[in-house]
Amino acid sequence: MRWRRFAHRLPLTGVAVAGAVVGHMVAYVLAVPSPTVRVALLGATGHAYWTQAIAAASVLGLASLAATLRRRFRAGLLSGPPQPGEHLGRLAVQLAGFQVAIYLVQEALERLEAGIPAHALLDGRLLVIGVAVQSAIALALAVLLAAAGRVAEAAGRALRPRPRRAEPAGRPRAGRVVAWPSWLLAAGRGSRAPPRSLVTP
Repeated sequence: MRWRRFAHRLPLTGVAVAGAVVGHMVAYVLAVPSPTVRVALLGATGHAYWTQAIAAASVLGLASLAATLRRRFRAGLLSGPPQPGEHLGRLAVQLAGFQVAIYLVQEALERLEAGIPAHALLDGRLLVIGVAVQSAIALALAVLLAAAGRVAEAAGRALRPRPRRAEPAGRPRAGRVVAWPSWLLAAGRGSRAPPRSLVTP
């Protein structure tokens, strides 16, 4: 049971990591609008790994999205009523919590790597802007995941094989019934013409 819960949370964690990286970039763009100053700040605050982080977050985010779509599509294939998806508000809160925590840990480790005291993060506006951006991106990702999950489940229901209807036992089969053979005898004697064959409904 614990393993199933952990596996169920893995796609959410992957999306949160991708969202945290995107929010990290957006926060720096908003806090430091000048490209020249921003590049210098990133170089001085331990962001040498940033290219690899973007690539890893992109792969992880896409894989997590694919896993979510696959799970909801398989749920749509199952018989029964539609499965209730994750509550949008709860999903947004979980993503925001993950992303803000990742952002704060990232910023603290980056400054420690660059030899800057971690408490220096509290002096600038990057902290406030970063938390606000991470929360907004978490809400957008929650809406995207919920909508994509509903579409995937609807596609699964549309492709669900329809059960075959079993015919009741003893039901007479429609066919052609041969007329009574008495007309053959009557026709031989020339008394009357043979009637038409009867067909059951």
